[in-house]
Amino acid sequence: MSVLGGGRGEVHLGDLIVALASLGGDDPLAHTHVDAIAGCLGFGVGVAAATPLSPTTPIACDPTQPSPETSFQPPPTPHQSGVRSPSGARRPEPLPEHVLKSRLKPPPDQPPPHDVAGSLPAWFNAAYRRIDPIHRDPLLRRGLLPAHTARGVLTAALASWRPGDQIDLDLLVRQLVEQRLPPRLPRLSSPTLSSGCQLLLDFSGSMVPWWEDLRDLTRQVKAVLGEERVDVFDFRGEPDTAGHWRRDQRMRENWQPEPGRPILVATDFGIRGESVARVAGSRWRTFVDRCARHGCRLRILVPWPRDCWPHDLGLHPQLVHWDPSISAGMLHRQRPLTHRIAR
Repeated sequence: MSVLGGGRGEVHLGDLIVALASLGGDDPLAHTHVDAIAGCLGFGVGVAAATPLSPTTPIACDPTQPSPETSFQPPPTPHQSGVRSPSGARRPEPLPEHVLKSRLKPPPDQPPPHDVAGSLPAWFNAAYRRIDPIHRDPLLRRGLLPAHTARGVLTAALASWRPGDQIDLDLLVRQLVEQRLPPRLPRLSSPTLSSGCQLLLDFSGSMVPWWEDLRDLTRQVKAVLGEERVDVFDFRGEPDTAGHWRRDQRMRENWQPEPGRPILVATDFGIRGESVARVAGSRWRTFVDRCARHGCRLRILVPWPRDCWPHDLGLHPQLVHWDPSISAGMLHRQRPLTHRIAR
């Protein structure tokens, strides 16, 4: 510890003690000088008149208990009012006497995480696994047409036939044996998807369980053929009322068959799984006749098994069980203008 001196620089505590001890003696004014010097330096030193100071005499350094001879004032206490002290410092404002009530509510009592698992029965921990709801995986839905078989199935269902590049040698030999000169070389037919398709979806009340599958079917067909080659129509039970809104959403356009363009229909015929009433009705028969007159290949996807299918539609439409087990090979085995079952 050191104090600042005059021209000498720093004056250490030892120097101060020696200086104060040198002022001792029997002179009563020396004790007054000692008290004045100690008070100016911030030391409350009270020295008896009969006791001289020496280098071994302890000095009381308690600034909160100043001597009566000094002008040192202790700092104001918090309970005092904000009146300015003689030195000019403003005292702090007093605290309120009463206690303010807090509006904060304590959280409800909840058991610690370690107690939650311990409170469950033993069979729960053994048979089930707790899943954090934040990281819970969404439930996967199995569609009627799986993604890994959708392209092959839809290609087989919607392909139309046209003359290919390969010559039909069997037909050419037969015509030559019969001494019939063909006007042009016969060629083997090859499948093509260039004609696109018309997709008719039944959004009636009985098809509510399969509405999501109808939307999936629309996305899958557009992914195979291209969005510009697919015209989607919707109806409610009766296919002749099918239609769709134009791109400007100003007028609904009714369905009309296009010659040679394949048609894919997804419906349950309103049978609701009843195997006793297997009649589609006159309006369905009229719809099938229109498709046959325009040369449109007609495929009908039915989510119910064969026992529930109607039997009054004739040989033109090819009914297919709309089921995850369907494959492209099942559709290839179907012959045009026959009513074989795809299983």
